[in-house]
Amino acid sequence: MEIVRPSAPAARVPLPLVGGLLVSLFALSMLHAAAAYAQESTDFAIGRTATTPEIDGEVDAGEWAAATRVALDIEFSPSENIPAGVRTEALIMEDGETLYVAFIAQDPDPSQIRAFYRDRDQISGTDYVGVSLDTFNDEARSFDFIVSPLGVQFDATNDDLTGNEDDSWNALWDSAGQITQTGYMTEMAIPLKQLRFRSGTGLKTWGVRFVRDYPRDRRYRFSNVPQDRNISCLVCQYSKASGLADVQPGRNLEIIPTLTASGQRSRPNPAVDDWSDYETDTDAGADLRWGINQDNYLNATLNPDFSQVEADSAQLEINNTFSLFFPEKRTFFLDGANYFNSNLNVVHTRNIADPDYGVKLTGRAGRHSYGLLQASDTQTSFLIPTNDASSVASLGGTGSDVSVLRYRQDVLDNSSIGTVLTHREGGDYSNTVAGVDGRWRLTGSDVINVQLLSSQSEYPLAVQTRYRQDDSLSDQTMLLEYRHNDRRWDIWAEYVDFGKDFRADMGFINRVDYTRSTVRAGHTWRYEAGSFFDRIRVALDWDNTFDQAGLELEEEFEVFLEMDGPLQSQINGLFGGSKTYYNGFYFDEQFNQLSVAMRPSSDLYVRMLVRIEDIVDFANTRLGDSRRYTPSVNYQWGRHLQLDLSHTHQTFDVKGGRLFTADLTELRTTWQFNVRSFLRFIVQHGDTARNKSLYIRPVQARSKELTTQLLYSYKLSAQTLFFLGYSDAGFQNDSLNSIETSSRTLFAKFSYAWQP
Repeated sequence: MEIVRPSAPAARVPLPLVGGLLVSLFALSMLHAAAAYAQESTDFAIGRTATTPEIDGEVDAGEWAAATRVALDIEFSPSENIPAGVRTEALIMEDGETLYVAFIAQDPDPSQIRAFYRDRDQISGTDYVGVSLDTFNDEARSFDFIVSPLGVQFDATNDDLTGNEDDSWNALWDSAGQITQTGYMTEMAIPLKQLRFRSGTGLKTWGVRFVRDYPRDRRYRFSNVPQDRNISCLVCQYSKASGLADVQPGRNLEIIPTLTASGQRSRPNPAVDDWSDYETDTDAGADLRWGINQDNYLNATLNPDFSQVEADSAQLEINNTFSLFFPEKRTFFLDGANYFNSNLNVVHTRNIADPDYGVKLTGRAGRHSYGLLQASDTQTSFLIPTNDASSVASLGGTGSDVSVLRYRQDVLDNSSIGTVLTHREGGDYSNTVAGVDGRWRLTGSDVINVQLLSSQSEYPLAVQTRYRQDDSLSDQTMLLEYRHNDRRWDIWAEYVDFGKDFRADMGFINRVDYTRSTVRAGHTWRYEAGSFFDRIRVALDWDNTFDQAGLELEEEFEVFLEMDGPLQSQINGLFGGSKTYYNGFYFDEQFNQLSVAMRPSSDLYVRMLVRIEDIVDFANTRLGDSRRYTPSVNYQWGRHLQLDLSHTHQTFDVKGGRLFTADLTELRTTWQFNVRSFLRFIVQHGDTARNKSLYIRPVQARSKELTTQLLYSYKLSAQTLFFLGYSDAGFQNDSLNSIETSSRTLFAKFSYAWQP
C-alpha cells in the first residue's frame, strides 16, 4: 500500500469525432434503407381454419385438420445441428383473430418427463415446447410463447439488437397440456391483438421458430431450423412463414380496474416505542391498454398501487459502496418496456416510485419504433454517483414530473440508430439526459455499438449541502463497443467515458467520473455427442480505468473458465487480480471464484459458489481477506411443492483479527395448487457480527434482520389476479437482546382485465 500522487490527465476521445462517425454511418445507412423490404421466399404457409379448437391439451386430428405441420428434427444444442433424438411435431394455424399452435412431443420414456405445477414464467429445469414469432419480419425482435407439459405459461420479448430477453412481459393467452402414454401434447391460443405486427389486410410474412427443451442428463434442445453459431444474431435465422391475410385487428382494448387494501402497524424503535394503531388504507385505480392498431399501443394508469407484492430476493450489502440494482416488476411499466432499451441503462422505471398517473405510447411504423412516457410522481429520489461509491438522495415530500422519449430506426440489415431523452423536474430540481446511439452489424459475427449522452442537472440547496453537489451540473458520457462472436471465438472491446458531473436520474448509472478500456478474448471448444464435456470456454480479460483527472483507478486482469458436462452440470471459474485505487492508496487485490451447479435428478438442482479474495476494506481503507460461500438448493417435492433455499456466509479478516462475519439466508417455499394459484412462504434472515475495535468509526457489534411473508395468489391471467398476504419485519442491534418485530402488514390486491 502506498500514497499516490495524481498523474497527468488522461486523453479523452473527442465526442464530436465520435458524433461525426455516428452521423456518417447514419447517412450511409439511409442510402441502403430502401432495399430492406425486398420480398422474401417463405418456408411454409400458416394454415387458415374456420373452426375453433378446444384448448384442453388434447390435439384432436379433426380440430387441427387445417393446421400446417412442421417437424422439429434438428438438435441445435448441445450438439450443433444434428438429427433430433426424439420426434416432435408443431402445428400452426389461425382464424383471423387468433393464432393457434400445438405440439405433439414423443418420448421413449414418459416417466422421465420433467413437469411440475409452477407459477407463470417459472419453467426452469422442466420439459417445454414453444414458438418464437418475428411478427415484423425485421429479423431483430420476437415474441416468445412457451408452455410446459402441464400447461404452465412462459412469455417474453427478445431483442437481438440490444441482446435483451425480457421475461417480465406478459400477454393474455390460453394454453393447456397433458402427458400421454407416448409423451405429451400442448395447445396454445394466442389472440392476434396481443401481438404487434404491420397493419394491413395483405398476405404477411413472419419469422417463426419452434423449439423443444428436452432436459435429461443434458439439456437437449430441438428446433425446426438450424442455428449457425458463426452468426451472432438469433432472430435473423428464423424460418419464414406466410399467411394472416385479411386479418382484422378488431377492438383491442383492455381496462384493468384495481382495488388494494392494507393495514399496517409499526414501532420504529422496539426498545422504546409502543405499537401504533393499525393504519388502514383502501384505494382504487385503473390501467388502460389500447391497441390503436397492431403497430401502436397506448397505456395509461390512474392512481395506481405500485406497492411490492412479493419481496425482492435478498442481497448481501456489507463492504459495498455502490447502490444495488433491483429489477422492474410492475405491469404498467413492463408492457412495451423493450421500446425504451438502449446500450446504457438511462431508463429504469423503478425510479418512478408512486405516481398519481402515467401515460405511455409505444409503437412502430415501418422501420421506425418509438416510446413516449409521461408520469407525475409523488416522490423524488435519485442516485448521486462518484467513481468509487454511490448514494440515494431524496427530496422528501417533493414530487416530480417525468418525461421519457425513445426513438429507434432500423437500418441496413439488423442495424439501428436511435435517440433518447429523459427529463425529471420538481420544485427547484431538474435533470435532463439526451443522446444518440447506433448499432451496426458489420457481418453475421461482428457488431459495433455507439452511444453518446449529455446531461444537465439542477439541485436544491439541501442536496447541494448534504452531497456536496454544485447547484448546476452538466457533462457527457460515451460508449464505443465492438463484439465478435462465432462458434469458436468471441472478442469484446469497449471504451466508456463517464463525465464527472454526468447524472442520469431516470436510469441506473451508479458510477461516473471515469474512463475504462476493456479487451476480452475467448475461445470455445465444442465436443461431439457422447463426450464427457459438451463445451469448454476460456477467456482472458484486461481493463484499465482512470478518473477524469487522469489518476489510474484500476488495472485488472481476469481469466474466465466455463465448462458444461453431464447431469446438466456447469462449472464457472473467475480468477485474477487488480491494482485498485481507493481513498488515496493503491491496493493489490486478488480474487478466485468457482461456481459448480448441476441437476442430478428431475427434482433437485444444487449450486455452490466460493469466492476467496484479497480486497479493500472500504470502511477502514486497508486490504483484507474475504471468503464467501454461497450454497443454494432447489428441490421439487412431487408436482406441487417447491423449496428454494440459499445461504451466503462471508468472513472478512484484516491485520488484527476478524473484522466481520456476515450470514444471509433466504427460504422460499411454494405450494402450487395448479397453474393458476399458489401459497408461498418467504423467510429472509441476515446476521452480521463486527469487531468494533477494528473499525475507525462507530459500528454496531451485532446487526440482525428478519423478514417473513405469507402470500396467496390466484391468477386467472397475467392481469386478472388476486393477492392476499401478511408480512412482518424485525431487527436487532446493540440496544436489543433479540430480534424484535418493528412492522406488521396485512394486504390484499385485486385486478381484473376487462375487454369490452
